[in-house]
This record gives sequence, structure tokens and C-alpha cells, in this order.
Amino acid sequence: MYPDYYNMYNPYYGGYEPNYRSSELPQFNSGEIITLNQAIALIKQSVGDEKEDEMFYDILIEQAPTDKEKNIIKSIRNDERKHNQILRELYYEFTGQILPQDTLSNNEKNNIDYKSNLEKALFGELDAVAKYRKILGTMPSGNSYTLLMSIMTDELRHASKYNFLIHLNHRGAIWKLQDHN
Repeated sequence: MYPDYYNMYNPYYGGYEPNYRSSELPQFNSGEIITLNQAIALIKQSVGDEKEDEMFYDILIEQAPTDKEKNIIKSIRNDERKHNQILRELYYEFTGQILPQDTLSNNEKNNIDYKSNLEKALFGELDAVAKYRKILGTMPSGNSYTLLMSIMTDELRHASKYNFLIHLNHRGAIWKLQDHN
């Protein structure tokens, strides 16, 4: 009925929306376009990044003042473990190489206060979203695209959870100030 380059009517678009083929998709992100080989290198780097995040979140769990906050951070940490495994599998799928097991240790203590660590975690999650968005644009198969999209949406959920925790701690500080007046 319509030419194959048009999709269904979209009132937000103001007409019939173009149905771009993947090779001609417009680039909406402000990030650079990378090659598949660069994406594979980023996947390898991300395995280590996810492990570092997991260890950092262990510190946050210790710092968290309530069980509710500890449980939220534990759920994020557990997702990071899952991401590490998914990224390892993707790396193997593309290269045929198995990455060595993580050799990072959690010996380094973080002396930053809980609220500052929450902010650090929030911006770490947002940086991860930008990195996975770059990688996502290079994925050739539906499976790898789907796996990376699940990681990216988890990172967005994590950022929302950290915003909630920051809000809880900011609100608590205001209430404490009001109690002392």
C-alpha cells in the first residue's frame, strides 16, 4: 500500500515514518561511530569494568546505612556479575578466545563517604550506557544486539536506582537538619 521506505503513520513524527534499512539508519547519538573490531576491544575492556563495578558495589553495600539500601545495591551488583558473563560470552562468540578469569582483588579500601560513592556510581552507570550504545551500533546479529540491549537497559535502571538512593540520603540529611532546629 505504501512504498517500502515508509512505515506506519506516526502522529508524533507528523506523517508516515521512514522505514530505514539498518545500513541507512540515521545516527542520533553524539558519540563517534566505531568499527566492529573497536567494539570487540570495548567488550573486552568492559569485562574488567563490570568486575571493578562489582567490587566497588561491595564497598557501597558495606557503607549503606539501611537494609533497604543494601538490598538495592546488591541487586545492582548481581546484575554486574551477569553482565560480566554475558560480555565474556560475546567476546568468545566474536573472537573464539576465552578471556582469563578476573584477577582483580578488593584489597584497596575506598575512603570516600557513602554519598560521594553513590554519585560516583551514578555517573559510572551513565558512562556505561554511552559505551554500550557505541558497541550496540556495531552488532551484526540479533542475539548479540539483544544481549547488549539488555545490559544497556540494566545500566539505565541502575542509574535510576542510584538517583533514588541519592534522593533518600539527601532527604534524610534535610530531615536531620530540621530535627536539630
